Amino acid sequence: MTLQTSKARRIKALAFDMQGTIFNFYDPMMEALARVPAAAADLAQWSTFAGVWSAAAYIAFADIAARRKAWMPAAAVYADELPRVLARFPGGASVSKADRALLLAVWGNVRPWDDVLPGLTALRESFVLATLTNASMRGTIDLVRRTGLPFDAILSAELAGALKPDPQVYRLGCKHLGCEPEEAMMVSAHKWDLRAAKQCGMQTALVLRPREYGPATTLDASPDDLIDVIAPDLPSLASLLAYS
Repeated sequence: MTLQTSKARRIKALAFDMQGTIFNFYDPMMEALARVPAAAADLAQWSTFAGVWSAAAYIAFADIAARRKAWMPAAAVYADELPRVLARFPGGASVSKADRALLLAVWGNVRPWDDVLPGLTALRESFVLATLTNASMRGTIDLVRRTGLPFDAILSAELAGALKPDPQVYRLGCKHLGCEPEEAMMVSAHKWDLRAAKQCGMQTALVLRPREYGPATTLDASPDDLIDVIAPDLPSLASLLAYS
């Protein structure tokens, strides 16, 4: 799915979602679960844990964005949802405080997908690259420093006192990047993120992550009127934008 040439030429900056889009959280989560006795006893039954936790966090993010729930940092959302998510898995309610801390720590120890570094390197030749994430500023800074990813700017929803999909977050991203919304492109593996960005006037790119939630991932690669580009990975996105 390619972008109209006139639109592509207007893009000055790309804003990236982090968890799931840039970073693989499934494999680190399964590695952590292997150290939790209740999960290690039957890891197959816990294979959907990362996806269930991520989905629960998204519902909370949406409630916060819609003012149905008071704002809290993303890390607090994950911590708040964890007991209810654990209770859905065999023996989960008995997971110790130390093991819960181990699971929470995974979000700060995720790994980039294999295509990320070459893809960002290619994209940076033509565009300013920034994070635009629900994760905290400090947490994102630490991740980017540890992984050496070539972002020009670190932007977090925390700066707006909001969480995606709140429009404030996308407007903040454009403001700090010195762009009109149509001059910025939101890059994400999540359609809800892109729909919210498009409604703020940004251009949008869906990057497919067929293993985001492990083997149980249901990949939605169908066209959407609010998504301008669909790419299988970041190097492909760089090629699509270069030749649009």
